[in-house]
Amino acid sequence: MSTSINLGGGVRVRLGTKSSSISMGGKNGRVTLNSKGRRTTTLRVGGVSVTSSSSPAKQKPGKKQAAASRQSTTATRARLGTLVAPRRSIVNGWVACDARAVVVHRAGQDDVRIPVAQVTQAWLEGKNLALMARGYDPLYLRLTTLLTSWDMRFVEAVAKAAGLSPS
Repeated sequence: MSTSINLGGGVRVRLGTKSSSISMGGKNGRVTLNSKGRRTTTLRVGGVSVTSSSSPAKQKPGKKQAAASRQSTTATRARLGTLVAPRRSIVNGWVACDARAVVVHRAGQDDVRIPVAQVTQAWLEGKNLALMARGYDPLYLRLTTLLTSWDMRFVEAVAKAAGLSPS
């Protein structure tokens, strides 16, 4: 729920439940400042409107917030060592391989980390990367990269890191 109050002279105050704002200006130009620090400038000329927004720089979190942030990050993101193959893009994420594991990152989900010692097969079917590993469900990842030759290099690097013989 919000309330808008016109103070006259092109000044308007909006009071909301989560934030408030003050706007100054008229039809051809307006500046709005909100309680969260966002500033929006709008210019209108001959039926064309141009809007510019700026947000305040994020403040450094306090000690408690930083510790909580680090804990949640380590729970969802696996750390990577030196890559044995370039990271490949997949639908909604990426896949990478370091000397210890293949890491699959999908937006909004926990990372999947498969030790290379457990990888039994890795192959490419068109633009799909297929991985089989002991103790894991088969993974079929849709690659969104442009060059199939780079995708093949990734598969070969995973196979080499896992100690698989070329097929």
